[in-house]
Amino acid sequence: MKNFIALTLVLLLVAGTEQVKAQYGEPELQGIQQPKNLYDEGFRSGFGFSFNLNDFGFGLGMQFRKGLSSYTEGLVNLKIAGLRDPSEQTFIDYYFGSKTIPSKFKRVITFPATIGIKRRLFAQAINDNFRVHTSMSVGPTLAITYPYFKDQNGNGFRESNLYEYSSFEPVLDIFQGWKDSETLWGWTGDLVLGIDFGDNFAKLQTFQFGYSFYYFDSGIQIMEPFQPGRDGAGNIIRNPDGTVDQDAFVESYDASKYFGSAQITFVFGWMW
Repeated sequence: MKNFIALTLVLLLVAGTEQVKAQYGEPELQGIQQPKNLYDEGFRSGFGFSFNLNDFGFGLGMQFRKGLSSYTEGLVNLKIAGLRDPSEQTFIDYYFGSKTIPSKFKRVITFPATIGIKRRLFAQAINDNFRVHTSMSVGPTLAITYPYFKDQNGNGFRESNLYEYSSFEPVLDIFQGWKDSETLWGWTGDLVLGIDFGDNFAKLQTFQFGYSFYYFDSGIQIMEPFQPGRDGAGNIIRNPDGTVDQDAFVESYDASKYFGSAQITFVFGWMW
């Protein structure tokens, strides 16, 4: 009888163990879910408005996208943006509220037009609502330069101190000086790492961080090319009639050919 009871207990223990193994065994393997992409979902074209911020200032633009494959898009960018010298420093007159940039000679507005390629990264590892990408664009740019101040005597620098000069040359606002504007062509481009947000592929919401550059073969004279010569005591060298001696001018800033800056860009639009 005791042997029968022991045998029964052993059988029950073995049956329970097998049941536990069946209950807590390894789950069935599931296949890897393929990431979604705009191209295969039928969104082959896109348009958006871009807002750019870099060391040169603020810019606005338009961006066209065209799907080339599952994770690759072609880009066309059209922008309008300011351009300035990295050495510029703005000073504010707290009594009158006016702003002045010492030694500035020209204002510059650019109109870049670039084409590029965009490629999605880590599609298998990152969710579809957080689509990391990189892109590269390059193309021509038109630059328009016009005077920063009214150079009444055409000597190439601003006479702004009445204690030293007989005249005062005022700063022009951004809407003045266009009659004396000049145009030139150059090259521009950018390298970008960005993110497309959202599960709704019909909406275009993009944040980008990258590097933007300009190159002008002939250079742009943004800062004053000359400064008046001074004697050992720091006084301006003058002609006998009291005017500033232009033969004693010294070079101040060279024309700049290359401009580069980190850049943040936001793009908002739609895909279809």
